[in-house]
Amino acid sequence: METWQAIDTLRVVREFDQRPLPDQHLERIIDAGRRAGSSKNLQRWAFVLVRDRDRLADLSKSGPWAGHIAGAAAAIALVTPNPRGPDQPLSVLFDLGRAAQNMVLAAWDLGIGSAPATVYEHGLVRELLKFPDDHHCEYILSFGYPADKAELTSPKKVGGRLPRSEVMHEESW
Repeated sequence: METWQAIDTLRVVREFDQRPLPDQHLERIIDAGRRAGSSKNLQRWAFVLVRDRDRLADLSKSGPWAGHIAGAAAAIALVTPNPRGPDQPLSVLFDLGRAAQNMVLAAWDLGIGSAPATVYEHGLVRELLKFPDDHHCEYILSFGYPADKAELTSPKKVGGRLPRSEVMHEESW
């Protein structure tokens, strides 16, 4: 798949079939995140891969819109040093967004759908994933083969994006 095709056809998938994802696909997805650019190449991230059905079900309770995690073949929690902690510039979240988008696009190229979930129940996620106290998990990505294969080729929604004229300014606002 060409880069633009992946960007242009990417769809959020929240319903997955029950097939497991091959290890080599999960490794490629993780490696796509690892390869993302990072401010000063600090790579201030860690990725917690979860495949256990019970743990996925528990993680689906991490926020009001995280239910899709329960049906996923895998989830990847995106963990960083606490971005609100001392000496942690917010660029860590920009870097994490780049890593997440790489993962989502790499998955899409493999025919794997995904959806992001924002973590609201931070204590629950920390308890489940056991990451260090000075770290933070704001987002979890779910991955799996779409339950409806048509999602891989579904057309864009009419009006799905604001027109360029509303979001682009040249030279100044």
